[in-house]
Amino acid sequence: MNVNWVIIGTGVIANEMATALQKNNHKIYGVFSRNIDKTAKFANKYGINNEFTNLLDVFSDDNVDTVYIATPHNTHFDIARQAIEHGKHVLMEKAIVLNKQNLDCLEQLAEKYNVVLLEAMTLVHMPLLKKIKSMIDNRVLGNIKHINVTLGSVKPYDSKNRFFNPDLGGGALLDMGVYGVSGARYFMSEQPDNVQSFVDYSPTGVDEQSVTIIHNRLGETATVSISLQAKQPKELTISGTKGYIRISEYPRAQEAIWYHDKTGEIETITDGKTEDALFYEIEDFEKMLTNREISKEYTDITENVFSIFEDIKHSWIQQK
Repeated sequence: MNVNWVIIGTGVIANEMATALQKNNHKIYGVFSRNIDKTAKFANKYGINNEFTNLLDVFSDDNVDTVYIATPHNTHFDIARQAIEHGKHVLMEKAIVLNKQNLDCLEQLAEKYNVVLLEAMTLVHMPLLKKIKSMIDNRVLGNIKHINVTLGSVKPYDSKNRFFNPDLGGGALLDMGVYGVSGARYFMSEQPDNVQSFVDYSPTGVDEQSVTIIHNRLGETATVSISLQAKQPKELTISGTKGYIRISEYPRAQEAIWYHDKTGEIETITDGKTEDALFYEIEDFEKMLTNREISKEYTDITENVFSIFEDIKHSWIQQK
């Protein structure tokens, strides 16, 4: 299937996506940025013929099939809404939107205009994590009891940058918490029914770090620890009654260890390649264009995660 992509944005992740598309012989039809110089430089770098500095020109072009939105997440809702209303498919960087209300609105529009809307959540497209998910579904770990997720880095404090600026959708939850909660939810058997979260705020009022505990009616629990001011490993551990699986660098992991409780054996699980992470997203997304049933398992995770976000924020309000 030949899909004409337009990349909206020219930052680091936009460059990664352009490289992934180009490496795998996918058509980059155009690039958009309001900055003429950045648009021209990006187009020249990747041999892109169509340079856009007006969004309406992108959405009005009948040759455009799909837009990949890689702008700051506070801009996502408005750009995606326009794209969907013009019949364009949308792959959008995480966090897909700022809240559940925005997500519900876009999903309703996507259904109305019969287009695919997908959050670019790398981890659920990685072959290794799909393999581990299948193993867990087949009960190789027995009953899942606990999932532990950690993710953190030290961001230089600047009230104006996107990490700490509330006007730009700042905060750890939308930046890295979306990975942490998505990872936990992906391996739980069903949606949590109880969420408790503890938060510390930065001077600008955005969440600087938090620890969240989630639980479902099957007795599965998870903890998600994230921080903008403390380095933590990108690690996800799934523990069951028969052992555990630990996934390091989990958003783009290609290797994990499997500890067998009964024998004490430690086994290495491998699949896929870290460097091809964005291409796995592209592959799954393009499959959805011809088989819409595939998209449900991914959109369900996104919906579940944003419902958990609402519970997390409610928990924070109760602390005040």
